[in-house]
Amino acid sequence: MFQLPKKVIIEEEKFKKALEDFLNGKMNPSFFRGIRVPWGFYSQRGGKLLMARLRIPAGIITPEGLRAIGKTAEEFANGTIHITTRQDIQIHNLPYENSIKVIECLRKYNLSPRGGGGNTVRNITACPLSGICGEEKIEVYKYAIATTEYILNLDESVNLPRKFKISFSGCLKDCAFSGVNDMGFIAINGGFKILCGGGMGAKSSAGRVLEESIKPEDAIYSLKAVLNIYNKFGDRKNRHHNRLRFFIQDNGWDRFVRVYREELRKVKEEEFIPLNLGHNLPELKDEGGELEIDDLDFLKFNVGRQKQSGYYYITVRVPKGDLTSKEAIAISNLSEIVPHLIIRTTQRQNLILSNIPSSKVKEVYKKLKEIFGNRFLYPDTGLDILCCKGALTCNLGLCNSQGLAEEIERELWDIKERVLKIENLKININGCPNACGQHPVGIISLSGLTRKVYNRTMPFYRIHIGGRVAQENTILAEEIGSLPARAVPKAIRELVMRISEEINHTSLEEFLSEKGRKIAEEVVKKYSHVPAIEEDRSYYIDFGKDEVFSLEGLSQGECGAGVIDMIEADLGSAKQTLSIAKEKNYSIEEIKSALLYSARALLVLKGIDPKTDEEIISSFVHAFVRGGIARRDFINLKEFYEKLTRKEVDGMEAYNYVSSLFEDVKEIYSLMDSNFNLPVRFKKDEEEVKKISSTIYDLRGTPCPINFVKAKLKLEGMQDGEILELFLDDGEPIRNVPKSLENEGHKIEKIEQVENYYRVVVIKSGGKK
Repeated sequence: MFQLPKKVIIEEEKFKKALEDFLNGKMNPSFFRGIRVPWGFYSQRGGKLLMARLRIPAGIITPEGLRAIGKTAEEFANGTIHITTRQDIQIHNLPYENSIKVIECLRKYNLSPRGGGGNTVRNITACPLSGICGEEKIEVYKYAIATTEYILNLDESVNLPRKFKISFSGCLKDCAFSGVNDMGFIAINGGFKILCGGGMGAKSSAGRVLEESIKPEDAIYSLKAVLNIYNKFGDRKNRHHNRLRFFIQDNGWDRFVRVYREELRKVKEEEFIPLNLGHNLPELKDEGGELEIDDLDFLKFNVGRQKQSGYYYITVRVPKGDLTSKEAIAISNLSEIVPHLIIRTTQRQNLILSNIPSSKVKEVYKKLKEIFGNRFLYPDTGLDILCCKGALTCNLGLCNSQGLAEEIERELWDIKERVLKIENLKININGCPNACGQHPVGIISLSGLTRKVYNRTMPFYRIHIGGRVAQENTILAEEIGSLPARAVPKAIRELVMRISEEINHTSLEEFLSEKGRKIAEEVVKKYSHVPAIEEDRSYYIDFGKDEVFSLEGLSQGECGAGVIDMIEADLGSAKQTLSIAKEKNYSIEEIKSALLYSARALLVLKGIDPKTDEEIISSFVHAFVRGGIARRDFINLKEFYEKLTRKEVDGMEAYNYVSSLFEDVKEIYSLMDSNFNLPVRFKKDEEEVKKISSTIYDLRGTPCPINFVKAKLKLEGMQDGEILELFLDDGEPIRNVPKSLENEGHKIEKIEQVENYYRVVVIKSGGKK
């Protein structure tokens, strides 16, 4: 099964060092955020604890893996586990200092949070029944796992303009929701259909057909071409308008397809992409026998027949996607009954236990009853409510979606028979306008917001109906109106009651598109009244709370944390320390800190990761002052810093110098374009240009990524059209450096092996456009 790439394991040391610096007060919290979020560690509401989001490629995990997650959550956190709608598994309530322990403990099980957050390629999802479903055209779990292994070996996969989501569906039923992913691969006879540009959020949209049919072996090249385009031209600066779908909308579909065709041609000509498709599920010997269980509802709603003769799967409802560590460990121990047990996470936050011989289904059923009672019954029905974590832990959560889910579930269990009568009834809840709870494709769904009523802020929910996943024809749910949170459970109960009474033999989708809409509007109108707080205080209190509703704890989301955060953290620290320096009668120590923050802020844009204060100073002078980006006034920055260190400079003079540096760095930052390019504002140092632009640059013995950074700086000092010859070692250097330079916009004219190293001919260009 999935193998964690060595590259990820090697990079753990960098995270460990950053964590140590943060815990010792040597690294600004905002700067550390730019490092930890791409590693899948999010701050929970309140900022004192973390959530670790673990990648589960294709949603497939072994019993040993789930047991390890349970034990890790128990030992290093408080035992709270959550299954997401992207088939990840999250560990909640994790102290900061234990984050590295999670990485180290789970590594041996090929589990990692790498790429679980930030501007990365997120967990690659697949049909939860892939490999055991009789209807799938291709066993897509193999492609999801192999693609994950490939992606995690790419530097650019964790430094994109914004997050990027990929799914693989095994047939036209599209169980992996390809229509609302950045790229969705749908298996058809002989290959894949590819959708592109879909996504859910504040401005959801369905993807369009990029390839009607492509050979299976060519699918990865299509993905790489789109990633290259997005990486080169995507808007990195505007966080609210930098998903792939916005890039396509801004440039037009036809133009995007033309650029894609050209990029695909280049990728196929110049690259060989090795995919390891040898990930095989356990081989199962034919089993005979019939199921002998009296619980007919369990057989109807939980049990399914696999394509392997004599084997079954059991879907385990996990209310709200929440598991305890003890439950996770108990589920993993079912492998003692089922030797070839494979566990799967689903897009509805449930678990599927697969490869169960017919003779063992009854025994597993009894064990599940011991673990969950009746809570595991009726998955994927109207009683199985999907919801995000909401205001309980999420910094962006407006409302307690989990508390609302419990109340709705309570109402619907009272009318269970009516709920189960409605086929395909599913309810999705989101605690804010974002779409972790998938409200844009919900058949009945809710999204949290706040409203002012009688001059008080109250929790409300928008009511949506009619969403449906159907590849490129995916239909987004339509908003019907909004209700105060407290009224929603009764309103949903009445809506379900009326649907069950009037639906007859019509499908739910058809019913809601016609008569059902009018019913929903009537229900919303009936329950929309909000009493004054003196009449009913409960309306002003969110579910699970005792106090009157407030937005306390709401803060900036961390999904897009990365380069921008690191830059702005340093600029913010520079500004703050300058202010403190002035208050402390022009403190030299504070001024010195402000100088270092200012000089370091933009180095990340040049791929420079200085380890010492001296490196910060010399790198800034070399890349920015001599490179014509910063003012020539700071050519003596090294000498000035040394005088500061010896306290040979007057406090006010030092303050004015560093303030001027800070303002110039801010000015440079304001001129940065959407691809992180900085303008050359002044004449470059001619001696530096002459030194940099020599035609041969021997980088043998220089490790990644320092070799790329040096080559990049060398090219920055050259004129467009000039030729640079690089000497690179075999292995990572020759694999990574040419492609990285190409992503910068330069042309790789030639690559040839010379004895035990490579000669690479690069033609300098103006860089990314």
